[in-house]
Amino acid sequence: MNQDTLLENVTDAQIKNWENFCHYHGGEWHGTWNIYNPEGILTRAYQCIRSFYVSSNASEVSRQNYYIYADGTTKLENFETRKKPLIKGLFLDNSFSWGSTTVNPGSTFFFETGFRHEDRRGSAVARYNENGTLDVLIIPEHLSSFADTSPYYSVNEFSSKCQGTIKRMTPDWIVSPIVANSWMQLERLAEDYLTLHLADNISVNIPRQIESGKEFCLTTQWLVKPTLMYRGTRHFDASGFTRFTLEVFKC
Repeated sequence: MNQDTLLENVTDAQIKNWENFCHYHGGEWHGTWNIYNPEGILTRAYQCIRSFYVSSNASEVSRQNYYIYADGTTKLENFETRKKPLIKGLFLDNSFSWGSTTVNPGSTFFFETGFRHEDRRGSAVARYNENGTLDVLIIPEHLSSFADTSPYYSVNEFSSKCQGTIKRMTPDWIVSPIVANSWMQLERLAEDYLTLHLADNISVNIPRQIESGKEFCLTTQWLVKPTLMYRGTRHFDASGFTRFTLEVFKC
């Protein structure tokens, strides 16, 4: 199927999803990958440059990862070139989210949700392994070069008086109108969930275990600065992934 035929079979919403990806996430993202256990203990860290090269007419994106490990070894990983508008994940404004859409017993389940702010990105990955263990990966990134992580900001300093908005995107890329909403502490979203506040002011609120046929949510939060917070949530019902929500809180 050629590119012209492909574009006849897609929606404006899917094109917008592709355009958001190209606009916000192209370039060379230099990050530190921090892996934590469910107790919030750092178990491993290494560097990675995630490069997304957008063609001049924005019809293709090629990608590669360049890993730099603590022992000095390196690894280059190339990925399949993506053609407009076929891109994994949902790209809602400056946020992105992708991963497993159903829970299959005996298989690994994972997701990544993140956000861009100026020349920085912050994302979280959770991986529920086949053996029942859980790993959480936190990735603070800077565009074009490695940089120091941000100063620590206490989420307790964030004011409940900050103004919030929320948008929703479904798996078929349909975006709801933006509406106002109220801020709530991450721990209160699901009090029986695991809440971790980790590197670069990135936090998660996720189930300790997941099961097929059950409703659950996977929330990633980034306190960019004391007056700005992003929060992205993947929602699942008994049949699987239903929507992604982006909340923005500004003081």
